[in-house]
Amino acid sequence: MTKIALIGCGLSGKLAALYLANQLPDASLTIIDAGDDRLPVVGESTVEVTVQFLKALGLGDHLEEEHLHKYGLTYYFKLPRDASGAGPEYIQHEAPGIIRLPSYNLNRHSFDRELGRRVDAISSPIKGRVQHVHLSGEPKIKHRVDIKTNQDAIETIEADYVIDCSGRSRFLTKQLHLQAEPAYQRCSYWFRLEGFKREILTGLNLSKIKHHCFDSYYVTHHFYGRGYWIWVIPMRSASGADLVSFGITYRPEMLGDKTMSMDKLIEVLERDHPSLARFVLSGRKVDESRYYNYMYEAKSYYDPKGRWFLLGDAGFTFDPANSAGIAYLAHQIPQITSIIRKHENGSLTPSYVGAMESHLRAQLALQDQWSNWYEIMDDPIKMAWTLVVANMGYFHLVVPNYMSGAFLNAGVAMQVAKLLKRYPPGSQPAVYPFPKLLDALARTDDPHSIIRRAPALYELTVPFSYYRPDDIPRGKLISRYFLKRASLRLKAISLLDVIGKPRYWTLAATQLVPAFADIARSALLRVAPWTYEREASSDPFKRSEFQPPYAFLYHDHANHAGRAIGSGHRENTVNSHEPTEAAAA
Repeated sequence: MTKIALIGCGLSGKLAALYLANQLPDASLTIIDAGDDRLPVVGESTVEVTVQFLKALGLGDHLEEEHLHKYGLTYYFKLPRDASGAGPEYIQHEAPGIIRLPSYNLNRHSFDRELGRRVDAISSPIKGRVQHVHLSGEPKIKHRVDIKTNQDAIETIEADYVIDCSGRSRFLTKQLHLQAEPAYQRCSYWFRLEGFKREILTGLNLSKIKHHCFDSYYVTHHFYGRGYWIWVIPMRSASGADLVSFGITYRPEMLGDKTMSMDKLIEVLERDHPSLARFVLSGRKVDESRYYNYMYEAKSYYDPKGRWFLLGDAGFTFDPANSAGIAYLAHQIPQITSIIRKHENGSLTPSYVGAMESHLRAQLALQDQWSNWYEIMDDPIKMAWTLVVANMGYFHLVVPNYMSGAFLNAGVAMQVAKLLKRYPPGSQPAVYPFPKLLDALARTDDPHSIIRRAPALYELTVPFSYYRPDDIPRGKLISRYFLKRASLRLKAISLLDVIGKPRYWTLAATQLVPAFADIARSALLRVAPWTYEREASSDPFKRSEFQPPYAFLYHDHANHAGRAIGSGHRENTVNSHEPTEAAAA
């Protein structure tokens, strides 16, 4: 029997246990739980790929009944006050409609309790701390994991595979000396707030597109300033009263200090966002958490032989921007499962593991871009356009690759890695689109000009219609991406009013060249989408172990005859180290 040990029973450990129990029904799982239940958690906002993964774990009803629908990400860009002092305080960009793929704002406290109940139903974790992992270099010899239980006994278990889910403890990273310095640092301070005056948040003086699709309170709110951004995440409380997670993430060298407290936060808010200061002061702080200089990385994340893995925070940390933490767990856990399946059936190669790790490293390249966003967060024009293009990339590349299962194909993973190259700090290209155009557009302090030059273009850029995994035309979606990018560039040119401004004629002419190049790319991909899709290899050593590929997510669609581990439907076997009655309780 295949034995899998999971070090840690936090969010990543619980999600991995539930997924592995479903996808590897004949494997034996052993969870080592250090019992760190008091570690801080954020709100938390989810994105579409996260929700699809959670639904695959059977959590759909729980999300619908116990958490708030999130109607997209909403951005607030601060405007300078006009001469009258009566103009809008912010430009607000929000979703122009309701996307068919849902997302939710989670109350992590109740969500984690629900995960715990579900994990308890399939396992009785060993309560204790791992002391050492004796990694085997031979495929037929199991790893040994030494554990000091909460009763001070030493217990050793064997496992074919070890998944480090220890979070910020980073057990294997430290044991194997894999620590690596991040390119940029970050700090966060956050708290839950209750009893506040909701009308302060919903009554902001805004420049926005009017709609009647949803209540604009039920989103994830983002506010920006030089070197920092702020989130406000509405959550469902046990009593039904209003509750939000309120937090700030910042680059410490840009904000001037790494430390943060409620008093310091109020100083920042009163200076840059006085309405938010009033909002916070109108409520009661339930609790608070903080992380200083919390970013880190590792030199390696997956064993080339496919026997050990660093999952989630055990390997590296994400900036909470774009709610990427759980979203990439939703990638990593299927990656690890595909690797284990390949190892079990003898089709695993180091190149496949390397491709999966390259996909992971591409996320670090993306995170470097986010790190440099902090330098333009106080610029409403540059930041607004940056987010429009970034979200367009997410919906045309990330979501289709995920929903279709293409990201588990080594060829596609390497394709993504080539698209997202990593640069040394200080040599990153401009992180906002059309740099010369936006540099010109941003040269204004007039609020009315800023509003005109920072339009909400999400109706143009987000494909709101697709929702099925088996017919996502990945090549045609990329074709549309290039066409939309060309349209955005042409829109930016038009906002310069070049006809009456000769000083912009040369700039406009040079910007037409990349616009027409994108139109040509779009036309080619429209006619021959296979030129993009051919990177998805049919080689059994490179393709996903889930067939069809989207079966990683939609388990009912799996070709059960082709399973790598077991062909039956027996219940997953989980090592029990406590009496059955205790597990049932």
